[in-house]
Amino acid sequence: MKKSQESSTSKNQEPITAFFKNSDGPNNVAISRKTNYLPSAKRKATCLDNDHLISQPVKLKLMNKETDTNKKLKQIKIENKDPLKQLEHSPIFNSLPDISNLQCVTFDKKDFEQDDVSDVFNDDWEHEEDAAAFDKLNLNKMQRCEVISLKNHENKMELFLKSGEMTGTCFVEGIWKSIPLSPGDIISVIAAKNETGQHYLNDTTGLLVLRPDHLISSTSVVAGVFCKRKAVLQERWRGIDSANTAMTIGIMVHELVQKALTQQISDITQLRLEADRMIRESIQMLYDAGMTEEETRTSMQCYIQPLNDFMKSYVVSKASHGIMQNNKENWNGHIDKVLDIEENICCPQLGLKGKIDATLQVTVPEKNVLQKAIVPLELKSGKASVSAEHRGQLVMYGMMLSLHRNEDPTVALQRGLLLYLRDKVDVREVNCGYPERRDLVMLRNQLVENLTSDPKDPDPEQLTDIEDASFLLQQKLPEPINHERACTKCPYLSICSVHLWHSGGPSVSENHPLSKLQGQALGHLSKDHIKYFFHWTALLKMEEKFQTNSSPLQALWTESAEKREKRGTCIPNLKIKTVEQSGEKHLHVFRRSGVRLNREKGPQEGEFAIVSIDGRPWVAAGVVSSVSSDEVQIHLERDLSKRLCVDTLYHIDSYESYSTIVQNLSNLGVLLEYSERSERLRTLIIDTTKPQFEAKLPREVGRLGIKLMRSLNIEQQRAVLKALSAQDYALLQGLPGTGKTQTISVLIQMLVGLKQRVLVTAHTHSAVDTLLSRLPETMKVMRLGSTARVDINLLHRTEKQLTASCHTVEELARLYDSMEVIGVTCLGSTHAILSRTTFDMCIVDEATQVLQCTVLRPLFAARRFLLVGDPKQLPPIVKSRAARRLGMEESLFHRLMDEEATCTLHLQYRMNQAITDVANQVAYDSRLKCANGHVALATLSIDMQKLSSKMEWLKRACSPEPEDAVLFLDMKSTNVFDFENESRSCRNKAEACLVLDLMECFKEGGVSSKNIGIIAPYREQVSLLRRALASYSVEVNTVDQFQGRDKSIIIYSCTKWNVSEDHKVKEGEILNDDRRLAVSVTRAKHKFIIVGNSKALHCYVPLQRLIRASATVSLNDDIVKCLYHKYKEIMI
Repeated sequence: MKKSQESSTSKNQEPITAFFKNSDGPNNVAISRKTNYLPSAKRKATCLDNDHLISQPVKLKLMNKETDTNKKLKQIKIENKDPLKQLEHSPIFNSLPDISNLQCVTFDKKDFEQDDVSDVFNDDWEHEEDAAAFDKLNLNKMQRCEVISLKNHENKMELFLKSGEMTGTCFVEGIWKSIPLSPGDIISVIAAKNETGQHYLNDTTGLLVLRPDHLISSTSVVAGVFCKRKAVLQERWRGIDSANTAMTIGIMVHELVQKALTQQISDITQLRLEADRMIRESIQMLYDAGMTEEETRTSMQCYIQPLNDFMKSYVVSKASHGIMQNNKENWNGHIDKVLDIEENICCPQLGLKGKIDATLQVTVPEKNVLQKAIVPLELKSGKASVSAEHRGQLVMYGMMLSLHRNEDPTVALQRGLLLYLRDKVDVREVNCGYPERRDLVMLRNQLVENLTSDPKDPDPEQLTDIEDASFLLQQKLPEPINHERACTKCPYLSICSVHLWHSGGPSVSENHPLSKLQGQALGHLSKDHIKYFFHWTALLKMEEKFQTNSSPLQALWTESAEKREKRGTCIPNLKIKTVEQSGEKHLHVFRRSGVRLNREKGPQEGEFAIVSIDGRPWVAAGVVSSVSSDEVQIHLERDLSKRLCVDTLYHIDSYESYSTIVQNLSNLGVLLEYSERSERLRTLIIDTTKPQFEAKLPREVGRLGIKLMRSLNIEQQRAVLKALSAQDYALLQGLPGTGKTQTISVLIQMLVGLKQRVLVTAHTHSAVDTLLSRLPETMKVMRLGSTARVDINLLHRTEKQLTASCHTVEELARLYDSMEVIGVTCLGSTHAILSRTTFDMCIVDEATQVLQCTVLRPLFAARRFLLVGDPKQLPPIVKSRAARRLGMEESLFHRLMDEEATCTLHLQYRMNQAITDVANQVAYDSRLKCANGHVALATLSIDMQKLSSKMEWLKRACSPEPEDAVLFLDMKSTNVFDFENESRSCRNKAEACLVLDLMECFKEGGVSSKNIGIIAPYREQVSLLRRALASYSVEVNTVDQFQGRDKSIIIYSCTKWNVSEDHKVKEGEILNDDRRLAVSVTRAKHKFIIVGNSKALHCYVPLQRLIRASATVSLNDDIVKCLYHKYKEIMI
């Protein structure tokens, strides 16, 4: 009978996911506890608990076996199988209480193999360090160390560590021994000392954090309590799991509670009014989740009265402690002050980060004495389960805060509050002993083991074959759980199964749920589909690794602010001048007195940046709004002045977010879905099925064409008709100046005239804005995205402006549905309207500049698409040389390019004949044609009479004559810089002086600065030219920023001057990029001037081709020196 009851319990109760319970001190033992399975959340801890999942016992995993993926990644024959001999010897199991009466708990003791790594490491240490310096490393405090070597003993592992100049050993025992360490690994460790003076960690003391520079959120860690595999998938493919009702309600309840806390709202009527106000102001979020206001209001009702009780009992009441005496489990304290809301907490010692719902100053009774304390509060909108996940977040916050107070995170007193408000007030104090802290760090290590590479993994930059890369760089994943219902409903089922069955990862039995679900998860995918998925995930991983190495986040805590400033990534030692409320953000003005800021280094306007203080990295982050010589303005989510003192010094660092990588991975994940939209794109993009076209178009097309296509030439008209007849897709190859923007504009008007809805997208904001600005005002157009990035002339068409008059979700939906054209960048295409609307056509401008996986997202939202671009111009930005070499630069336009599907525009209206001829020689093989004689004979408008007294070289440089339309000004001087330390710099002051002289000459000749553009390949040279030419208001930029635009005159500063004769061109050198050079040449209408040193440019083939096609004017040393000394003082 008892067995029957236990069996029944295991089938009907919720899954056991925790491995600890409430503990009052370090001697308490961790055991499993009933908890709820939490769905993924895009905002930490805001989901309502799911009650529908069936429970089953889950074995406690204290270690990860090395997966097959790990083994194959390591061609080096090092086996790191170092688990526990058996868990019986561990104190955590020996001291377990009798749990036989707890039907919801099951433990399986598991034997682990004992491995020998003596074939890898010699028996004796072979270090030659001075004995006096050896073992001086103090591990009584948390230390960031490098593993120099390791030695395996029977029951422990001996680590030789180095931190700075200090070295030492540490003996690792118990569950810590299961961590797969390798020489070169970075760890964070705190250990005890035994009677012989040796540092050690075991099951009862110390912490060892694997690769702590990889910060993982506390939310992600606790997500791994139920399924570590899903937690890793959520980190990498975030965005697959869309917004839902539970998440939305959770977010709104959080905001309501935070509002009540900060404004001391305890009146129930006022709380209801505040809730109603929030609902009205959140109609965009409700639309995204597919909810109505009434549904939201009903769902929030169960929180209003409990919130009112909470505020009266714990916040507003003057009592010294809470009055909720009817429930002994409720916290018996009082909230005195709200110190912070959504406090950023970043702890590189533990490799953790998080955002605390509320940081409170409280009064608590302690041994009949009232004491003050600062505690984190976490609000949960689900049932009061006090689950492992809920407790775990507060435990991790407690450890992080203890380290910020310079306390030992293994024993420091921890307090945290769990607040439940569903149906009734339930406030629980969370404090814990060592076992919970240890287990959470172990869980974090297990996740990070799969999310990061170890020193034995292959260097992606050394890979030369895409098949090898696809195999070696597959995502490592923990073993799957055995839970059929959870696996069936998991949004990551296809991605999980692809890795399970096609990556040589962990194997499962025939009876495992994933074996049964294999057909459902993968039956719709072919080998080519899976190969494409692994191909692109490998390329993205290579790019991510390169970005991580070139711009490491850990510099925030491993380098001083001054060192980061020298590297050009930080503006240090700032103080807050003012803070102003700016919508939902706080505009902070930082100033550094006495020292001028270098405006060209560090975070720039429009960039995302991180704000840190000494000892605490990443206290806030936001977008820089402006940088001047003495101030930096940045919008932050929190007002930093409220918590920190007025003399606090802040450091603002550039930050290259990896969110783009995650979004691209998510796009690939969606491509694997079993859905009509994904199947259609797989057929067209991966299988490269030929597109189909209508043989005849409706008569309405002819009627509209007479009206709208009159302004187009014959090539443009054919392109429009080709696009209209496409059943799947078409390609429009628009050579520079051929009027592709005008062609697309007419196409959009034709589509709208045919009652079709159009999605317009591109890689850049400027390209989207350029297209939308060509559409008539009578057309219903909406521009999605941040208004700060939208052209000022389109602000009236932005989503923010158009939706301002919408007061209900229904009104908002009607407005969206009424829009004929929607414009958004490819990266901004995660907007809910794209998932809830099917457009008739998606038009992608600059399609050759977008990664294949980036452009997928907008294509999911349309029945057919048109790719517009020029393969001879800028490719997608790929920083990893290996990824470029293995094909990451191949755009979707390149992949699908086919003669039958492509229309090409050859007739250009921009460049005169001389520049057209040079462009053909440099890139276009005589395919570029002047549209008419007027275009071909166009010349520069300049008054040469005013320049009659100038030197001959200057008069020729400014000459409007066709033979001088493309000039190379050869600065052959090699000794101008003998006295300057410029040899390693990517700037050239002599060229800047020459450009300045040209600008003065053009100005004297009556040429407006707005008709001149100056291009330089390097940012340092761009910065130098901007400073030197500040008084001219002339546009100076890199070629990437000039894409899609033109000027009457383009001056190109090559910059390089110190290249040796035997210089070997490196892969990816910008001066050797023929596509960027083609863009530079084709920006000019009437005159293109190259400024450079022929000797320094001899090794760059594209530039040599350009120089041979140009007329050359040689400038001797005297001219160059004269110019240099004339303008030297301006070259600041």
